[in-house]
Amino acid sequence: MAARKYLYLMAIPSQLTELASAESVALTGVAPDAYGITVSGTCVDVRCGAYVKSCTEVLFETDSVSELYVNIRSADLYADDFRVSVVKKPRNMNVDSMALTRQIGSIIGGKPNLSSPQVVFLTVITPKKIWFGRLLSESDGMWVAHDQRPHVTSSSLPARLARAFVNLVASPGDHLLDPCCGTGTIVMSAAHCGIHASGYDINPRMVGATTKNLDHYGLTADVQLGDARTIQQRFNVVATDLPYGINLVKDTAATKEILTNLRSCAPKTGFIDIRDLSQPLADLGYQVKTIIPVPKMRLVRRIFIAISDDQ
Repeated sequence: MAARKYLYLMAIPSQLTELASAESVALTGVAPDAYGITVSGTCVDVRCGAYVKSCTEVLFETDSVSELYVNIRSADLYADDFRVSVVKKPRNMNVDSMALTRQIGSIIGGKPNLSSPQVVFLTVITPKKIWFGRLLSESDGMWVAHDQRPHVTSSSLPARLARAFVNLVASPGDHLLDPCCGTGTIVMSAAHCGIHASGYDINPRMVGATTKNLDHYGLTADVQLGDARTIQQRFNVVATDLPYGINLVKDTAATKEILTNLRSCAPKTGFIDIRDLSQPLADLGYQVKTIIPVPKMRLVRRIFIAISDDQ
């Protein structure tokens, strides 16, 4: 029996190719191709995906439309309340999507339901290959609502970036620490995705803002006043957007205290910063595994993913 395959469709903004690809690898183990398609043997619920849009169980993989029709007929597919969707990659392919949708729908047994289907059959067609399967999960896109959170600052992370960041370093069931939580974008994303999140901040106003933002969306996390230099609890992962006011040159002592302490808090860490932290992290004993640029206009944030054996 052939191993099952799962197809993931990606949203890949032009400047965020590396970030979207990294999220795909983190979730599925495989990077997307030039069309933003990832095919993996790993099945993942992508409701918390940031740039991973959907997961489909592949039923057939063919080289032609006629072969696809034969396979569907041979499988004697049946489903009530189903819909057929067609995705073309690239979108300007000379393929009549509506005709393909109607023809596939006429072969599948059962009653179609275009407005509120219980089953969605997805056909993804490229110039060289066609995949057909059953849609299993889709990203909930909740970052759009999280970007409307009531408390935010000029340096707060975009919610979609925070969602992707969480996916790069943590999994549901993990205990994540954000020691510089600010208004709580990372903590919110983690809590929404089934991750036990703890947020600390040295500023009481930020602790209050994070708490109110969580309450606004009915999310639960541990949030308290605290200094990142003195946190002693152990976690599965540290993930934080470092305060831009910390200057690695002018305030080396404070920076070293923060990063040194965090190294002992979790075996895996993720930091976001506008500065190059690769050498400072290496000097402090971190093994930097990945650096991902996240450009936006003239600002380029960087994600540093590192591990530490200091446990």
